[in-house]
Amino acid sequence: MQLFKDIFDLFFPEVCLACKNQLYSNESSICTFCRHDFPQTDFTNVSNNQLEKLFHGRSPIKEATALFYFHKKGKVQELIHQLKYRNHQEIGEVLGYWLGEDLKSSNRFKSIDYIVPVPIHPKKRRKRGYNQLTKFGEALAQTLSKTLIENELQKIDSTETQTRKGKMERWLNVQNHFEIKDLSFFENCHVLLIDDVITTGATLEACSNQFLKCKNATVSIAVIAYTE
Repeated sequence: MQLFKDIFDLFFPEVCLACKNQLYSNESSICTFCRHDFPQTDFTNVSNNQLEKLFHGRSPIKEATALFYFHKKGKVQELIHQLKYRNHQEIGEVLGYWLGEDLKSSNRFKSIDYIVPVPIHPKKRRKRGYNQLTKFGEALAQTLSKTLIENELQKIDSTETQTRKGKMERWLNVQNHFEIKDLSFFENCHVLLIDDVITTGATLEACSNQFLKCKNATVSIAVIAYTE
């Protein structure tokens, strides 16, 4: 079996999904160089960080963090593209464990009850075949010993892609397009809302405002990447 694997690797070597260089035998999905080269934000241990300030006056977020900064044509963008559109869900798993350990070692984010991913519309999920946040959320939940809840927050309208929209267009595009099936489910709970990339915060604002309809609910945010 090992011989077969060695022969297979010789002709079809595994490559880093961020830089496309060949992986060594002790590496998986992302090479060691890229792991140290990613632009980390260090938001997890900093209160009133850039991401938290983004929601000032918009939605009362308790705490917020992002693992990386997002730069166009950068390695983080390539990694998220592979996760989101090329079915490399193992990336979500790797990053979920990474961020999970980051949160676990912090003095913040200590009262989380549930982890909830931003949902995608059922039509888009059928087309893509998966929500790119599922594996990320599962790894995060496992690391923090919390429960991942995927079916309570729903996207009820299939909005256009946010990628090429301006700040106001993004905000208008997502308002009133999310709902919680059972508001009582999240009463007196602290929810960690997760997403892949945050730019203007319009989607996360719309989602967090749904949770704030629940009695005594608190919302924090954790994303893979933050666009400066």
